Amino acid sequence: MARRVFVDMDGVIVDFAAYMQSSGLTAAEIKRQPGAYLAMPPIDGALEAVRSVIDLGFEVWIATKPPTGIAFAYADKAAWIFQHLPELERRLIITHDKGLLGDAGDYLCDDRPHRANCANFPGTLLAFVDGFHWPQALAVLRGVKQAE
Repeated sequence: MARRVFVDMDGVIVDFAAYMQSSGLTAAEIKRQPGAYLAMPPIDGALEAVRSVIDLGFEVWIATKPPTGIAFAYADKAAWIFQHLPELERRLIITHDKGLLGDAGDYLCDDRPHRANCANFPGTLLAFVDGFHWPQALAVLRGVKQAE
């Protein structure tokens, strides 16, 4: 069985910050706006990076935390994946608890390691913070494959 890589959306593949800046809305306002997630652009190079992880032989899953109590956001996040990464339309997990995912051999790419119980993810957390993003994550994952 292939190792799994769980990939967060906002801040990892979806440019929530750029949308917030261009719209002039606060994060809370964006989360309550129908269609906002669909209008967000991908982070430059992120879609290609996800496809590179797939090409390396990892089983890739999207694992995103929705805003609490905003039902349409679930559908909007799913529709974003269907549009931008259709190859992952059957590999989408929407959860408030990422600590329930994976096992010791898996990886979680997330920009908010202090949220959604990421600290209890049983595998390796690749925290997209302090300048760590796709180039560094790809280097780690390529190293894993070379060591196998």
